[in-house]
This record gives sequence, structure tokens and C-alpha cells, in this order.
Amino acid sequence: MTNQLKRLIRSLPKAELHIHLEGTIRTETAIALAQKYSHLGLIDAVKKLKGIDTFTGIEDFLAYYQLCMKLLRSADDFALAVYEYGQAMFAQNILYSEVHISVYQHLHLFQKGLNLSDIFNGLEKGRQKAHDDFGVCIQWIFGIPRRRHFNSDGIFNPEIAVTVLEYAVQGKECGVIGIGLGGNEVNAPPEPFERVFKKAKEMGFKALPHAGETDGASSVWGALNELQADRICHGVRAIEDEKLVRTLAERKVPLDICPTSNLRINLYPSLREHPFSELEQAGVIVTINSDDPSIFGTTLCDEYLALAKEFDYSNKDLARFARNSFEASFVPNRVKKTALQKIVLWEKETHRKERK
Repeated sequence: MTNQLKRLIRSLPKAELHIHLEGTIRTETAIALAQKYSHLGLIDAVKKLKGIDTFTGIEDFLAYYQLCMKLLRSADDFALAVYEYGQAMFAQNILYSEVHISVYQHLHLFQKGLNLSDIFNGLEKGRQKAHDDFGVCIQWIFGIPRRRHFNSDGIFNPEIAVTVLEYAVQGKECGVIGIGLGGNEVNAPPEPFERVFKKAKEMGFKALPHAGETDGASSVWGALNELQADRICHGVRAIEDEKLVRTLAERKVPLDICPTSNLRINLYPSLREHPFSELEQAGVIVTINSDDPSIFGTTLCDEYLALAKEFDYSNKDLARFARNSFEASFVPNRVKKTALQKIVLWEKETHRKERK
């Protein structure tokens, strides 16, 4: 039965809306890059990452995330990472993806000697080749590193966020569609970023912040009201506030949920105690995502499978989640229309097989 369910999920047309490019780098590619840049002394650390199952918390995870960031040091490295993610999309029947990138860190940390054109050239080369070879569509979300805006006294400086928005403007022709806000939420609330997000939305970008992962419902409220979030990455701790859950449902603001990620950083002890099902039953639009699949040892198909088994979801339920992923996205209309038609055909075919 599990193998049959795996095949069904693999064949289901899907979109992925919460995934970080740095967290998609294959283990063998990461090792090859570490060897390519052997002067950095990262080979042993990269090999160690392969054996990690659970992190002690968000900061432990972020240390390994930074390790992955250090490996992308040229336009060709970015192109390779994008192309291999496109290949992984094809293998899972993921037709479309909105991918987060930590653009500021790549340009200003780790002494890479990169400029913005190097990143754009790599992203575009990888994206175009993935589209040509696999037919997949990828767009970008440029992330703002929230913790870097607050000094030791908690004083906020918007300079980095403004810089990220400037980079996004320059990347519109390369598929940059949104502005994110990532990192540990503790002592780094969303409200101070209001002006930058307001300006971003006036310029046509989508507001796609992380909230309600390492901090509670107040962080989600801030993202919803002050940042005018179009979707919220994670958002699972909204479950701690009944009014917030009702508001998310009423306003139809989707949550891009990453179950395995939440478990790996010890946010919840098990999938049974994860609020995915409860949020969905309360009328909140939810999408299923893998976050950093190579770091957490998962795939989007794995996420669908785990949820289906844990909460006994039917094929009709799985189709609804896949439909959510396209309807909550900012995919070009022609791609969305085709994808939704494919989901209908998938439902009809699975129903036909069930009746045999």
C-alpha cells in the first residue's frame, strides 16, 4: 500500500512554495563543492551534515544552513544548484516552485568576491536550462535576514532590508517576485520591517515572510497586519491563538507549512502533535513544503506521504493540497491553468483505478 501511495503522490502535479535554494544542494554536490574550495576546510563538516537527523533548535540548524551558503561561490555554482533542484522537481512532478535565496549573505558575508550580476547570471542560467530540459518553472523570493537588523540593545536598523529590496528590483527580469523575512524570530519581530515591506508591495513584490515558527502567534499577527503578508512561511504557531486562526481563514492568507522541518528543529515531538491537520480543518489554506530538503533529509513527496499516512488523507485530500499550492502561488496564469487541469485529470484517473 505504501509503494502504491508513493507512486500516486509522485504522479500528482504539485507546486512548492517554501523552499530555500541553499537547502536543496545535494550531498554529493556539497562534497564536490567543498573539495573544489578545499582551502575553506569545510569537507569534514559537509560530510558530517549527511548523518544528522535532528537539530537541537533553530540556531543549530542555521549553523549548517550557513555551511551550505558558503559553498556557492560563483555563477556556475548557483547555476548547478538551480539546475539540480529543477531535476529534483521533475523527478517529483513539481511543475512550479518559488524559491527563497539568502542574497544578502551571499554578497556580504564569507568573503566570496561575488557581485550581484554573478548571482543573477547563475540563477538565470540554471533556471533556463532546468526549464529547457525538464519543463519546470522557477521564480525567486529574496530573503531579508531579520536578526542582522537589531543590535545588542535591540535597536533596529533597516539598511540591510533596504539593500535586499534594491537587489530584488534589479532582479525582476530574472524572476524575482517576492520579499521574504527569515531567521530566528526571537527578539526580531516583524513590525519594524513594515516600511520596507510596504514599499516592496507598492513596487509589485509579494510579501512572503517567515513567522510563527520560533516565535508564537504575535509574530504571525505582525506579519499579517504590519507586513500585509500575501502568504506566511510556517505560521504553525498561529494554532496558539483561536482568533488568529479564524482571521487567517477569513482573510484566506495561506500558510506554507513544512512538517519535517518543524520536527527536525524540535518544534513538535511528532507529526501526530503537529497542528497541520487542525489548521486545515479550521479552514486555513495550507500548502505542503520541504523547506530545506537536503539538510532535513526529506522531499516534497516525502512530506505528502508522511501527512497522508499520519492523518489518513484520501486522494481527494491530496489533490486539494496540490490545488492549494498552485492557487496560493504567483505562478504565471498559463502555467496555473494547465497545472489545475492536470490535477483534475489525476483525480479522475485515480478515481477510475479505485473503482476497478
